[in-house]
Amino acid sequence: MGKNRSIRWKLSVLASLSLVAVAGITLLAVRLAAESALRGTVRGYLISTVEQNAAQIECVPQRGAVDEALYLPWDGAYLTIDLDYMDVVNDVYTALYTADGLMLYGENPLPRETGQVPFAEGRVRQIEAGGFRYELYDRHLQFGAGETELWIRGVVPETEGLRQLQQITRSLLMLLPLLIALAILAGWLLAGQMLAPLRRIEETAEQISRGDDLRRRIPEGESRDEIGRLARVFNGMIDRLERSFEAERRFNSDASHELRTPTSVILAQTEYSLEKERSPEEYVDALRVVRKQGRRMSALIDDMLAYTRMDQGPERYPFVRLDLSRLAAEAAEETRLLHAEDITLETEIEEGLFVEGNAMLLNRLTHNLLSNACRYGNGLVRVRLGREGKRICLSVEDNGPGIPPEEREKIFDRFYRSDASRSGEGTGLGLAMVKKIAQMHGAELRLESTPDAGSCFSVFFKDGTF
Repeated sequence: MGKNRSIRWKLSVLASLSLVAVAGITLLAVRLAAESALRGTVRGYLISTVEQNAAQIECVPQRGAVDEALYLPWDGAYLTIDLDYMDVVNDVYTALYTADGLMLYGENPLPRETGQVPFAEGRVRQIEAGGFRYELYDRHLQFGAGETELWIRGVVPETEGLRQLQQITRSLLMLLPLLIALAILAGWLLAGQMLAPLRRIEETAEQISRGDDLRRRIPEGESRDEIGRLARVFNGMIDRLERSFEAERRFNSDASHELRTPTSVILAQTEYSLEKERSPEEYVDALRVVRKQGRRMSALIDDMLAYTRMDQGPERYPFVRLDLSRLAAEAAEETRLLHAEDITLETEIEEGLFVEGNAMLLNRLTHNLLSNACRYGNGLVRVRLGREGKRICLSVEDNGPGIPPEEREKIFDRFYRSDASRSGEGTGLGLAMVKKIAQMHGAELRLESTPDAGSCFSVFFKDGTF
């Protein structure tokens, strides 16, 4: 149909061709069925006419005085034939013959051709003459004890019976162009009506593309058909794009802000050291400040790269059946060694608990929760791992100041830190990665926090022990 044609044009042509094809097939089927039925009707006329005429012929010993009958001398008697019969009825010609083929009475349009066909009782046969097809039907007449033997032969042309059907067919063929034109017009109007919502989708998409305004939405209306569902799916896609672009802008802004602070400190410290000659102790102090800020930048960059890799898709992190009990115990022991002088770490870890997941991601999730508890707690951290119903729960609890209710959703955003903790050493991506990793594992992340009593982060996994 052409790659550059519009969908409306293609649908119109397709609908028109389909309608024409259906009309053609229907016309052919009707003609074949009508032709078969007409042949049966014509054959029925032939047989009934011959049988009726045969019933009206009698053999009498003497001539009567009835004017409506014809008397033919035959074998010492008379054949009586009603004058109303033996005429051409419904194009059926009938004639009375002797056994040797001599016509006594009636009409036959093909005397020569039918004279070569022997008589046969009760059989319909076909012959062709002059390019036309005819049907024959013979009826045997026997009078008395066999002295008199006669035949009635009926002849009917098929072409006469099909003439009306051909006229109807020609009329329908003459109407076919009009049907095609009406089909094209109806298809064009129907396609335009069906594609109107698609044009609105196209216009909205163009407006979004030209103006970079992801707040625009496609009117959905109350339609529940495929186009209505497409509009809703399209709006859902725009919602996700808007959230993604907004998160990306916020991420870039926050990342720039987070990197600006250590960069400014490093630049200020180096400029201060280079202004004039400093003592060895001052240079050492400056280098320590630069090292601290450099480590902070390195940790931030590492977390940003890790988060970006997780955003690129879960296929980068294959899942296997792993021992979560062992992983949690090792993470808790490593944290105990790193913060031995600062915290008391208590563990309640049930042995032999397995989940389907990625060891590197779950190790990062556990370490991030432990680091967060160590950073914002007041010296006590509890790690628990056990079954809760049909799920496995990993929880990390601290005894810190807690999290205000209005901030409990925000703390999982990238680079968000509550006012009470902005001076900490974290990168602001730890809990965001915890949320992302939990989502990748189909786990539920839950936060419970009480002001001045601490916070508890719990992750509920599907039980992969069995």
